[in-house]
Amino acid sequence: MKQIVILFAATLLVGCGNTNDSKMNTKTKNEVGTIELVVFKTKPSFTKEQVIEAAEALNPIVTKFNGYLGRTLSVAEDGTWSDIVYWTDKESAEFSVKEVMKSETCQTFFAMIDEKSMQFMHMEPVIK
Repeated sequence: MKQIVILFAATLLVGCGNTNDSKMNTKTKNEVGTIELVVFKTKPSFTKEQVIEAAEALNPIVTKFNGYLGRTLSVAEDGTWSDIVYWTDKESAEFSVKEVMKSETCQTFFAMIDEKSMQFMHMEPVIK
C-alpha cells in the first residue's frame, strides 16, 4: 500500500513547475487531454516554504517528460495542497509516474506528504 501511495505522490511531482510553467495559452489549453489531480496535506513538521522549495527543486526533472504542458500547485488556509498537472495524454502522465520514482530529489518531496491524506486521480477535461 505504501508503494501505491508513493507512486501517487510521484505523479504529484511531475507537476511541480514554477509560475511560468503554469501559464498556459489558449493553444496549449486545447492540447490538454488528461488532467492529473493530487490533493494532500503535508506532515506537520514541514513548513509551507519547505514544501514549495522541495517542489521547485523537481522542476528540471518533471518538465522534461513528453506530454507535459504545465501545472499549478496551490495551498488552502487549512494546509490542504492541490497539485494540478496538465498532460497531452494519459499515457504520458502514467509513464512519468514510473520514471519520477527513480529520482532522489523527488523522494525528498514525497517524504513531506501525509500519505493518509492524499487523493490522486487522472481526469478527462470536458470543458476547455
